[in-house]
Amino acid sequence: MSIGKDIIVFSSFRWDQPMAEASIALVKELSKSCRVFFVNRPFSIKDLFIDHADLTMRSRIKTILLRRSPFMNVETGFSNFIVATPGLTIPINFLHKGFFYNALNVINNWVVKACMNRMVKEFEIREFVYLNLFNPIILPNLSLRSAKNVLNIYTVLHDIKFSPYMQRHGVQAQEKALKNADLVLVNSKNQWRELISKVENIYYFPNGVEYTVWESIRLKDIAAPYDLYNIGSTKVIMFCGYLSSNRVDYNLLRLVCENYPNYLVVLVGAYEEEDLIKYKLEEIPNLIILGNRRYEAIPAYIKCAHVCIIPYLCNDLNKSVYPLKLNEYLAMGKPVVSTLFSEDLEPFANNVYLSSNYEDFLSNIDLAIQENNAQRLENRIKLAEKNNWPYRVNLLNQLIAQFTRNER
Repeated sequence: MSIGKDIIVFSSFRWDQPMAEASIALVKELSKSCRVFFVNRPFSIKDLFIDHADLTMRSRIKTILLRRSPFMNVETGFSNFIVATPGLTIPINFLHKGFFYNALNVINNWVVKACMNRMVKEFEIREFVYLNLFNPIILPNLSLRSAKNVLNIYTVLHDIKFSPYMQRHGVQAQEKALKNADLVLVNSKNQWRELISKVENIYYFPNGVEYTVWESIRLKDIAAPYDLYNIGSTKVIMFCGYLSSNRVDYNLLRLVCENYPNYLVVLVGAYEEEDLIKYKLEEIPNLIILGNRRYEAIPAYIKCAHVCIIPYLCNDLNKSVYPLKLNEYLAMGKPVVSTLFSEDLEPFANNVYLSSNYEDFLSNIDLAIQENNAQRLENRIKLAEKNNWPYRVNLLNQLIAQFTRNER
């Protein structure tokens, strides 16, 4: 379904960051039927000094400082979208609320808006739908002088009170964003329930899966990634995702390693160095921490797993998390064992081993491997297929069509 409008997306991530995976999957699917412009979260002066040696930063220096070629066309093989990189902003998150913070935030908003105005002119955008992906501090809603915004959409990705970076100023900013948005999307039932009494037009919009991408790898006969190539017949328990002490239960992870000493426990994803030291993870003999890998490489790693796990803490932060990797595990046909950290997992109860305590989690790993068969594999794959991004985006396009029609 085509909405017949350009879409401008402003994200709390940059398009090539590991954490932007869901945002980019959404953008790629949207760009199949309309022009999509993805505006990166801007770099600040602090970023420039701290990350000046980083290859990603170095490749963008001329764009950030001199405003040369701020727009890049990204080809996905089946669609394309434009990525815009705004100019340098001022780091202000450390400041207290008040006049000084507000004045500098106006400048930061102007920097990003200037990039958008240039984009509108260069690409001759006349009407657009604006989609803000969880960045209430900068341009939660958008109006431009030379193009008509037909719909402001704000997306809540998790509970902002528990965001280490945004909790200082983001809570109040999000209240304003929700009030001024035409349409609000939330990807967890917990957030939907918390906000339903405060927001008129709010819809549950969970993460999806790029099913065809994962299916193509599942059906191929490919070699294991180089860092798992020599493991032989050793069974693999795998977790893919961001590792942080406020999200992952490291004590449970250690118990998994101790209770399955003949298995290899593999962690794929970015991690915090201090967590490795605090929890002495590098001392665990059957634990391999591979670090971050390109999104395109992840299916090949998951293909090596005999069981995939989501060892999340059952805390207030994770109550509002719909785990992106869940449908990706299922798309690869893998049995999944998870803690029961969110009610968003309940629809998966017949296909995922949900565990209410440590003992259940440990026994479910063994059960998941023992019970694995062709029928269960097929059920998991079918469930993932129902949660694909084309289905999600079709629903979004229907909402956009409905709300733009109502505006007229």
